[in-house]
Amino acid sequence: MSPAEEKPAATDGVTDARKAVGYLVRPESSEYIAIMDVLEGSVTDLTVAEVAAALAASGVRLDARLVEKRLDALKDMGAVSFRSDTSHARRYAEILARNWRYTASPAGRHVQRFYRQVLAGTVTAREIPIVSLSRIVSHLEQLATALGIGEPDAGRLDAAVLDAVSTVFTSHDDLDAALVGAEDALIGLADRFDLDEERTNDLKGLLVDYATRVAAELDSGSARAAAALVVLRPWFGLLAQAAVDASQARDLIAAGALSASRGGRAEDWEGLRAWFDTRTGRAARFSLRLVRALPGMHANLRRLHSSAGTASTRSRALALARAVLTPEIGVQIFQAAVGDHSWRKLYGQADEDDTGRNPSWRGGPQVPVPTLLRTAGRSGPRGRGAAPRDDTAAKAQVAEARARRQAGHQRALAAVLAAVPGQPLDEAAARAALAALMAAARTAANGPRRTGTSGGLACTLVHTGSGTGILNAPTWRVLLPGRIPLFHQPGQRPSTAALAALAGTTTTDDPSAHTPLRITPHTSLNTPEVDTSDLIPRQEGAA
Repeated sequence: MSPAEEKPAATDGVTDARKAVGYLVRPESSEYIAIMDVLEGSVTDLTVAEVAAALAASGVRLDARLVEKRLDALKDMGAVSFRSDTSHARRYAEILARNWRYTASPAGRHVQRFYRQVLAGTVTAREIPIVSLSRIVSHLEQLATALGIGEPDAGRLDAAVLDAVSTVFTSHDDLDAALVGAEDALIGLADRFDLDEERTNDLKGLLVDYATRVAAELDSGSARAAAALVVLRPWFGLLAQAAVDASQARDLIAAGALSASRGGRAEDWEGLRAWFDTRTGRAARFSLRLVRALPGMHANLRRLHSSAGTASTRSRALALARAVLTPEIGVQIFQAAVGDHSWRKLYGQADEDDTGRNPSWRGGPQVPVPTLLRTAGRSGPRGRGAAPRDDTAAKAQVAEARARRQAGHQRALAAVLAAVPGQPLDEAAARAALAALMAAARTAANGPRRTGTSGGLACTLVHTGSGTGILNAPTWRVLLPGRIPLFHQPGQRPSTAALAALAGTTTTDDPSAHTPLRITPHTSLNTPEVDTSDLIPRQEGAA
């Protein structure tokens, strides 16, 4: 027996039931678990001999002295309690002997049940009961409707309210247990990159099922339940006290001998409100884990599809390995595969000297893969890369759209150049003229003129000091007090018709640093008399 077996694990500073878990992590944990199964399943205290006999009946054969040592260790850990048995003592010496009977302590029973229910075996995710969620939401909304009006009063809590409270917390226990199990199963599958095809299909089924149905139901139901709990929050204390008063064990609960069932404390209601929180609640975290599991599922599917292909490096290597295992043609296949190259992949010098010139794939020496190749090596099939995608049709479509826009712009410029100052323009021509006018308004004055160019169209603002220039569009217009806009081609003079419109108009130097203008809506093509009394000079960008 090793010293580690004789002496229990150190528990310095541990005064609670945490040390009772120690037998699950010891090297002899299988023996401890078998003994705890016997004690936990017995309704009476057992002697060492009875424990050894029960172990032998279950297929675990341990010597009585070893069973006694294991029981002493469990006693030191707090997982087992004992008492002296003097019922069969006939002599005084038998009273002094260790006639002990053992039973599992409450902490030991909890640890053993936790091991059997959670740690042992495979946890299977069960269906999330949407019916329980619907029951919770409907009863919470009924409570909020019945109690939300008026001040909290214990006299308004009748038997129907208490039944609804009991139903809410009973259904919530069922929903929470199923959701935690499904979340654990989802995390266990989503965190694995090397899932086989069956487990990857399980993950895919979980995601498809829950993402399309359960997650949506949980999100909508949590929002409704959270809204109802906000209304009921002033009632949490009264509802908890009413649940305790209606309990058959209210005297024991008041004395502290028993703890109230769920719903009998205000903390239970606060926990329910946190569970249904739309941002940090259990349902919100479950939906977030669904989203985070999608990349893991896609990575596993891509890996499985690439490895299952006949042209992948992995499939060719496996085919070569299976062929080289054949003793008749193994050497020939190996030489045909790598003999026509001046170098060999994954080359390394083996330590053995007597392995032969061409050892078998499985029976040869093990050569470690170089670090650089292992960390930065390329994976996937080799060979010529895929041809670039043919996007001729897309390019032709883009060029056609660009030509169509350019033709429309040219028609708009022609309409602006053919018009005289103040003449109504269509929407496209007016927008092209407005861009050139704004460019002219940004420039500094050169005597009586400001000239700017935009999109192949030039605009010159001529300062007259009186009157108001107008740019007319179907639904809007631009007013320019004291200035007239003339549109022309860049580097050329305005047309004869545009200059004729200025005949008899006196021009003066433009002293303003900014061009005052105003954009106003109108629905008539006829230009009314313009009133400029409320015009405020402002910069073009502000206008």
